[in-house]
Amino acid sequence: MLNLAFRSIIVLALLFGILFAIGMMAVSYYGLGFQWAVLFALLVVFLQYLIGPFIMDWIYKISWVNPKDIDEDLSQFIEKICREKGIPVPRFGIIEDGNPNAFTYGHHPGDSRLVVTRGLLEILDREERKAVVGHELGHIYHWDFVVMTLASAIPLILFLIYDFAIRGRRSSDNDKGSGAIAMVGLAAYIAYIISQYIVLFLSRVREYYADQFSSQVTGNPNGLASSLVKIAYGLAKAPSEDEKKKSAYAMASRGMGIFDPHAAGALALNSAARGSFSTGNMVAAMRWDLWNPWALFYELASTHPLPAKRILLLEKEAKFAGEAPIYNFSETPPESYWDEFIVDFIMNYLPLTGIVAGAIALFYLHGFFGLPLIGWGIGYLLKILYAYPRGEFKPVKVESLVGVVKVSAIRAYPVQVEGTVIGRGIPGIMWSKDLILQDETGFIPIIYKQPIGIWEFLFGLTKAGSLIGKKVKVKGWYRRPYSPMLEIWNAEVEDEKPLKCYFYGFQIFLSVVLIVLGALLCLVRFAGF
Repeated sequence: MLNLAFRSIIVLALLFGILFAIGMMAVSYYGLGFQWAVLFALLVVFLQYLIGPFIMDWIYKISWVNPKDIDEDLSQFIEKICREKGIPVPRFGIIEDGNPNAFTYGHHPGDSRLVVTRGLLEILDREERKAVVGHELGHIYHWDFVVMTLASAIPLILFLIYDFAIRGRRSSDNDKGSGAIAMVGLAAYIAYIISQYIVLFLSRVREYYADQFSSQVTGNPNGLASSLVKIAYGLAKAPSEDEKKKSAYAMASRGMGIFDPHAAGALALNSAARGSFSTGNMVAAMRWDLWNPWALFYELASTHPLPAKRILLLEKEAKFAGEAPIYNFSETPPESYWDEFIVDFIMNYLPLTGIVAGAIALFYLHGFFGLPLIGWGIGYLLKILYAYPRGEFKPVKVESLVGVVKVSAIRAYPVQVEGTVIGRGIPGIMWSKDLILQDETGFIPIIYKQPIGIWEFLFGLTKAGSLIGKKVKVKGWYRRPYSPMLEIWNAEVEDEKPLKCYFYGFQIFLSVVLIVLGALLCLVRFAGF
């Protein structure tokens, strides 16, 4: 649920960002005034609101179905809540992908779409499905998408004020007037940065309200809490061989015309995995969110709250409703994790530190222009060696990974995980290059990274889809920039050629090139050329 919604926003932001950039180039080229730039910005926001849902319809492979054909009980729940809350019944869609996710979008409640993946229906039990759908209905009831569209216009306008102030300062002949314009531009830029974080904060707040809505309409806060754990941390039991056979027989019988499994959704869902796991594993998975200092850092730039924080609030909802929370978690860590955070922070910014150190050295050693390059290259090399430790790629299970607290985007562990590819990183997107791997203890995104973006795009477009359903053995680095993930180094794939990612090697090569170029420039200066 978190990844899909977040990446959907990224896709739309990129599309409309390109449109906005081209439009601003036209405004600048024709010398149009500030009022025209603001008008264009508002037009882009309105256009995003107007055609955004149709773009979502276009880029995702969604099958629009009657929820009665999937789960009669869930369908009755949707109709009941919509009737009680006075909102239209949303259009219901399914993405045929094993990655569990759900999201809602539209112009207004009257034309809203509620989309779930097949994986979500399979790993959640009946009450958990209601809880997740109740959360999505909460977004519709609160008009979230309209509020976020309006809020996103403010940072745009503030950036325009900054941009026009900078241009006005350059064209001003009056030093006093130029200084005043510069102050306006600086204030606008600071406000622009702050407003972006305010919009992200608003996005996180709306998730809490949707959680509360789900708790109220289902009367089951624990149902949403367990759903979030399964979706966010990927801890769910894979279907047994017997269950897989039942599912295969259902699809085969559809082809022979005996019955359509979509019309017998309850039978198919009853044969799906129930996501059996231990409460201890769930508590272990939440430790990172609440104890690791990086969690606070990452959450500031996230559209969604950390899952553990949402679960803790749902526990309070459960207690308020007179229920016993399913997770009993201590928010007090057994030790401080700030020392690891400080080391990670220093290593993450070593390239920038190297550039600054090289620039300072250049100030004293005039003409040795290669020094910043050498500093950059050395800092970058040390960062890559730290971020990609090379030791034994120890075989592990997914459930043992998500409980690790001392891990971040830069602090990684070399591991080996064996399982089955159950779907794409972004369900329904045919060019999604990342995949979801599942073993008997859970599932985790496996990240495909290459030196060139077009390489990744072509892999997603031509190869990734064929790997779904294949057994794989992945060697790579487990890291956690926001949620657990495994970055591929190489992977053995059933009946396929091995996958190899060259991102790590390319980064090493690039850092060495920077050092060599810097050294050559310094050598030329030293030789007096």
